[in-house]
Amino acid sequence: MMETEVAGLSLDQVLLVPSESNVLPNAVSLATNLSADVQEALPVIGAPTMTGLGMAQAFAANGALAVLPVGGTQLQDVQAMVADDEATLVGVEVLNEVDAFETAVMLHAAGAKLIDFVLDDNLDQAIDTLRLLAQQVPPLTIMAGPVADAETARRLFETGIDLVKVAPLPGQPVYMVTTTMAVAEVASEFDAGVVLGAGIRYSGDIVKALAAGAVAVMVDTDIIGDTPADDLFQIAGGLRSGMGYTGSATIDDLRLNAQFVQITAAGLAESHPHDV
Repeated sequence: MMETEVAGLSLDQVLLVPSESNVLPNAVSLATNLSADVQEALPVIGAPTMTGLGMAQAFAANGALAVLPVGGTQLQDVQAMVADDEATLVGVEVLNEVDAFETAVMLHAAGAKLIDFVLDDNLDQAIDTLRLLAQQVPPLTIMAGPVADAETARRLFETGIDLVKVAPLPGQPVYMVTTTMAVAEVASEFDAGVVLGAGIRYSGDIVKALAAGAVAVMVDTDIIGDTPADDLFQIAGGLRSGMGYTGSATIDDLRLNAQFVQITAAGLAESHPHDV
């Protein structure tokens, strides 16, 4: 993967350089490992802001995982998801509260495969809870975020968690590409992964995020609508085309092959579908 000397680049400021390719889109593998225990056939995670039982079921049916939000019928929805198949992929959102450990244990026991642990200003409390979960509740896959810098990511990976979610903090812009690169470099030291948790509007954005080092991205209503199965199918097609464009048969190949070039706003507009 090519490093960049530019201080900060967002998804809208880069394009991937095409390369000679013998890789056909239908030969591309979109499989990714969120952890040693959770594998996806499609490298996307449904955001809790849009996920209900139906959405979670649609993601699981397409080999992906969606995160059920805190409150309401979260526990019952997890139980419904795994009622017919205990291996069904489903994630849950857990807040950084005093009972977070007990909540995560309960939801894992009900069948949740991943927790999306929401960080707040009390990072020390979160780190203590995450360390306990990583040590005492295997094989639960643990993701924590939002994180906007490599130093915080390192502190989190030191607890033993599997994934850090890169996303903006309130009032703080995040350069998604360069931040993902920096956090992915730290993650590699811990055999862990990075999820880009914001900013995805097109399938091309997902290709860029994966090329920058993410193992998956979190998607919301900017790209998923009322027919999630159709939208996921379109995303998969876009990913296959984008990866073939760079000569990449797998996501690992994409990280190795990717070269970014900086573009202007006008160049970005031209890169999307438009009238002649």
